[in-house]
Amino acid sequence: MLDIYDLKITVPEDVREILRVLRDNGFEAYIVGGCVRDAILGKEPKDWDITTSALPEQVKSLFSNTVDTGIQHGTVMVIRHGIGYEVPTYRIDGEYKDGRHPESVTFTRSLAEDLKRRDFTINAFAYNPETGIVDLFDGISDLSDQLIRAVGDPNARFDEDALRIMRAIRFSAQLSFKIETVTWAAIARHSENLAQVSMERIRVEFEKTLLSPNPEKVNLFRELVMDRFLIPDPEIRKKCFDPAANESYRLLSGEEERLRPLRLAAFFQNVSSEQARSALKTLKYDNKTISSVSSIIRNKDRVLNNDKVEIKTALCEMGEEIFSMLLDFQEAVAGRKGFLDPVRETKDNILKENEPYCLSKMEINGSDLINAGFPKGERIGELLNILLKAVIEDPAMNRKEELLKLAGETQQGGTNGGVS
Repeated sequence: MLDIYDLKITVPEDVREILRVLRDNGFEAYIVGGCVRDAILGKEPKDWDITTSALPEQVKSLFSNTVDTGIQHGTVMVIRHGIGYEVPTYRIDGEYKDGRHPESVTFTRSLAEDLKRRDFTINAFAYNPETGIVDLFDGISDLSDQLIRAVGDPNARFDEDALRIMRAIRFSAQLSFKIETVTWAAIARHSENLAQVSMERIRVEFEKTLLSPNPEKVNLFRELVMDRFLIPDPEIRKKCFDPAANESYRLLSGEEERLRPLRLAAFFQNVSSEQARSALKTLKYDNKTISSVSSIIRNKDRVLNNDKVEIKTALCEMGEEIFSMLLDFQEAVAGRKGFLDPVRETKDNILKENEPYCLSKMEINGSDLINAGFPKGERIGELLNILLKAVIEDPAMNRKEELLKLAGETQQGGTNGGVS
């Protein structure tokens, strides 16, 4: 079992100072939750959550720069060196009528009462440098056994806040933990409660699961009969949550901004581009993500030969970012990492040599044609596309005088097609 009793957590100086000010003024204060869990596991915490016995007004009186971020629930944000740290007061939650938020909160001087309302044992740790780690629900055993277990009665926890159902799966995916059997049974029993959760919050938990080290755990949403809350359209839904996509997920890696559209494309690989776009809109995704994923899906079966003209044509049609992601996606779906490296190398050389492959990289534009006497209208666009085709096939043609000459010859010939 992990030994927590002599563990010293390295706390950022600003957080230590907030704890010190509260303590020196007679109040208890601890860092709490996920930051303590991550520190025990030897990970760098992303966020530092603080809790205190001080009332919100008392917190505000002790610090010069604060923001009332949720003062009705006891939360004040303390700003230090441009960074905000939320400092909620110990509290006991009242009745949950909407399956998400307590109707009221009661402030308390008891850390134990505050920790009782938290979701999972591994998120119910508290710590300060003087006391050390406080573990009232044997979260350390669950960390050692790699289990997600609800604090107290799981049925009560999921009745209070239905989003905890998805958080259990998300933590399981992020930490590579199993969900404890009683907690699992309660999740299955209360999955209908997700109807009370906004699509925005559902999307966040789904995405964190998909971007985790164990993205295949998104299939638990189907196993636990929660998939309809993510993908309401039954025709689309039956083609997603596909265990066959698990290997695709694992072969896709990288920074989150790039990984997001790739793993989403892997999730939607069995549906059409329009169906993917529709489902992503329902999930309240931003326009850039929707466009990126639908573009990857639309081109998923495109054959990418190691041919400069073909590669430049593809770059022109989909752009460098989508083209690069498409290579990764096709390798992942094929289960053959690196087989498109020759195409990737040719693409990199095209970019390195700044070879023209799109209208913006041509040494001529519509204004140049108009200034040279070509009539305004649709014909300008047609001419530019003819010139682009010529430049893609022969980069040496990308000189203004050559392009004007070719435009003139094309215009004289009265052709709307390509050049010979």
